[in-house]
Amino acid sequence: MLGPMESPYKRAGDSPSRQLLWELGRLHIDGREAFQAKLEKESLERESAHRAALAAAAEEHDRIRRSAEREREKLQLQIQAERARRDQEERKELDRQRQERIDEQIANKQKEVQRLAAKEAADKKIAELQRLEAEAVERRRIEKERQDADAARRVAEQETAERESQEREKRARDAAAAAISRAQIKPKPAPTPVPDAAPTVQIARGNPSIEAEHQRYLEIHRKLKEFRKYMLEQGKRNPALKKQMGDMRRTIKKCVGQLTGGKAANQAPKKEITETLKIAAGVAHPQVDITMFLSKPPSGIADTNGPALLVYQLNIFAKALISQFVNEASVAPKSADPVGVIGSAIFAQNDFRWNGLSLIDILIAKYHVVCPILFGIYGNDTTDAGKRRSGWTREDKTGPWVSEQRHFDRMTGLGAGFAAISLRNYDKAKAHNPYPIHNFWRSLAAIVNVPPTKVSSTHFIVLKAMIENNESRILDFFGDAGRLALRKALITFPQQSGATSVAAKALSILPDALQRERKLFL
Repeated sequence: MLGPMESPYKRAGDSPSRQLLWELGRLHIDGREAFQAKLEKESLERESAHRAALAAAAEEHDRIRRSAEREREKLQLQIQAERARRDQEERKELDRQRQERIDEQIANKQKEVQRLAAKEAADKKIAELQRLEAEAVERRRIEKERQDADAARRVAEQETAERESQEREKRARDAAAAAISRAQIKPKPAPTPVPDAAPTVQIARGNPSIEAEHQRYLEIHRKLKEFRKYMLEQGKRNPALKKQMGDMRRTIKKCVGQLTGGKAANQAPKKEITETLKIAAGVAHPQVDITMFLSKPPSGIADTNGPALLVYQLNIFAKALISQFVNEASVAPKSADPVGVIGSAIFAQNDFRWNGLSLIDILIAKYHVVCPILFGIYGNDTTDAGKRRSGWTREDKTGPWVSEQRHFDRMTGLGAGFAAISLRNYDKAKAHNPYPIHNFWRSLAAIVNVPPTKVSSTHFIVLKAMIENNESRILDFFGDAGRLALRKALITFPQQSGATSVAAKALSILPDALQRERKLFL
């Protein structure tokens, strides 16, 4: 019998074919078993490799996870450290800000205490200045009364002496003329008089009170300088006032510089100046004693205060007018007229008056400083004291005197400007003339009545500037007296002085120009 797993062909020794079949079966079985074994081996190897790869991957995953955990912990620590740092900085910043607020509060309190102390000191100083000013006003009034009385006495004595001297001179001239006529010869020209070396300064003869008046205007000028410093101090304490003062000052200077010969063209700057000054007049505080800036303060007024900002800006306006006369009219005297028109019109307006009085004394005070010749104040142009007396200026505060030509240019502009202000017709105007025409006549007389030995080139320059381009107005205002005044100023005055300077000759040829160009015979 065959075993359970034995092939029926294994024992077929009696048949070769069966033997072959058995061997072939055996080969097939062996090959399949070998193949199966190989598959199992490869499967085991792959399983082993997979298990090894899985183990390696798991190990790598663990490594990466551990590394990530370490980085996370490290980052967490960094975040905590940064948060702690920020918290600390925030606490420090809050402490700093708190301390700054405390310091600022302390500083503000200190400043407030200082401000109150400074204000109290300033108020005391102002009160003291007002008291001293009141005392000074009273002293000036008493002194003026005494000076006026003395001046009246001296004038009477001087007039008497002059009348006697003129009578003697007339008798001498009549006798000399009679002798010359009899001899039928022409008189020789008088020699040129030589100015005395001393005194270097003189007052126009016949009116000694001129010096007192001049000193009063110089005092007004000094008060204006002190007042300007006071306003600047007020501006430092009040930034709004400082800005307003600066804006107004720039506007006024700009508008005065825009004044030209055209009436229509001047309306816009005039309007802007007027509006600016009206705003200044409406600023109630600070206040200032207006009588400090008047040559003849009225009496019997209890409250003499007025808007300080208006006075400050009128002072700026007056200064701008003077600069315009010096810079523009010195080259072209005709350009002074439109500037003088606006200057006179502004000071004439009721909005800028105080108790009905014009504040044009602010401008005239400046004229007393820059061109005293107009008011009978003069000196010897060859000496420092005389130049200072006659209105010469220096290159700078401590420098040399300006050149003669520059001085003459300044005097030309100032003389033309003075005529432009004082020769204004207000007959048809509602406003009152702030500087009536008799002031022009007075200045003209102050120059032509200077003794021949005291006449300087400055007199000729200023006189020519006052008259040139204004002859028609002088005749319209003064009539026959004006014609006589022109003859005295343009013919008699230079002849009597005997001067041969260029300035004297320039004045002397003006009558010929009037005859040739305007058919005006003096």
